[in-house]
Amino acid sequence: MTFSCELIRDAEKDRLAGHLAASLTELVDVDLLLERILHEARSIISAEAGSIYLRRKDKLVLAISQNDYLERGGMDHNRSELPFLNYILDINKESLAGYVTIEKKVLAIDNTMEIDPDAPFQHYTAIDNSTNYICEAVITLPLLCQPEESMGAIQLINPLDENGAVKGFADDDVQVLSFYVKSAALALEKAMMLRSMTLRSVEVISAHDPQETPAHAQRVACLASELYEHWAKAHMVPSYERTRILDHLPLAAMFHDIGKISVPASILTKPGRLDHQERALVEGHVLAGARLFRIHRTPLDKLTYQVILDHHERWDGQGYPGWVDLDTGLPLKDRSGPDGRARGKRGEEISIYGRILAVADVYDALVSRRSYKDSFDESLSIQIMEQESGRHFDPQVIESLMARKKVLKRIRDRYPDSMESLELTTDLPLARAPVAYPLNHPRM
Repeated sequence: MTFSCELIRDAEKDRLAGHLAASLTELVDVDLLLERILHEARSIISAEAGSIYLRRKDKLVLAISQNDYLERGGMDHNRSELPFLNYILDINKESLAGYVTIEKKVLAIDNTMEIDPDAPFQHYTAIDNSTNYICEAVITLPLLCQPEESMGAIQLINPLDENGAVKGFADDDVQVLSFYVKSAALALEKAMMLRSMTLRSVEVISAHDPQETPAHAQRVACLASELYEHWAKAHMVPSYERTRILDHLPLAAMFHDIGKISVPASILTKPGRLDHQERALVEGHVLAGARLFRIHRTPLDKLTYQVILDHHERWDGQGYPGWVDLDTGLPLKDRSGPDGRARGKRGEEISIYGRILAVADVYDALVSRRSYKDSFDESLSIQIMEQESGRHFDPQVIESLMARKKVLKRIRDRYPDSMESLELTTDLPLARAPVAYPLNHPRM
């Protein structure tokens, strides 16, 4: 009977791994994909915690980590309350993750205290010691994007039995997890390539307009995701819809100013005020960018189109381009004001994605140095944003900005303008997940 039950459990584990691997193709955003990969890999073996390390030149950087103890402890999982991760390892054989990345082999260790002192690798205990968390059993698998190259490693910590006690790894765990992680690595490679191509497109704009840097695009994308997540929860948007939008919004947000490639560089870099004609040329970047995405081949195309077209509209209707024909720029029928110009979109006539991008883009412009101004400090920038609530900005999106204040500096620190473009195009995800190791552990 025991043998029969084990076979049933093994078959269920195989089916689960296959189903989860197939579902990974639904996602295109690196951050969301990493969250799902780690969560689902842990679910296959009921692992209490886990981490994913991604390769960056000669380093391994902790890109995301999870631990169920954080939920059991009742901690708030708002991303604004969670620290950005900055844990970096040298790529060598001394650490478990480094060894696996180099050797492209799986390490399954039932008891980290029993690792042979003469082994080339050892369990890194500094975090364990500082947090009083016992990392007993660890399985580390390489993320192989192709046979000869490793993107990093995924580490699953402390598989639990039905009673919540740490158990060892079953014989088929390596086989089942290897199958799942292979599929996960392929999906991750595609998502990272898409992000890289998006950032390279932004870099083309940056060569034309130095203030539209890949770092600016990443900051706006990150803040837009934070704002949408808070807004969507407050408006009880179903979780599947939130996930769908969060999967596409970061990439769409990075394209928000792609139309600036149509504006003369001399105008974009002009230090003083623009005259009326120059201002009209700058405002034309919205229509130029929207035309690139007017044919919606994918949901990402449609969302990008909405972001570009609406991100300069104002809540009070004084924004641009307003209700215009995309080809001619002329007002749509019955959509012109007393002066004959197109009426601006007002309030909820503006897509929520445009309202969110307006807040994210203006906030980052305030705290960043521009050719026409120095950077403002955070408190002044927040004050300006609050003053414009109900005029320039949707008051509810400003509420989301206030709720996410703790994450603002972390976003700027993560993506400074001094960071080289190459680092960004091959860079890590936004890493908004909770740290892997709790301060206290129930088994202590």
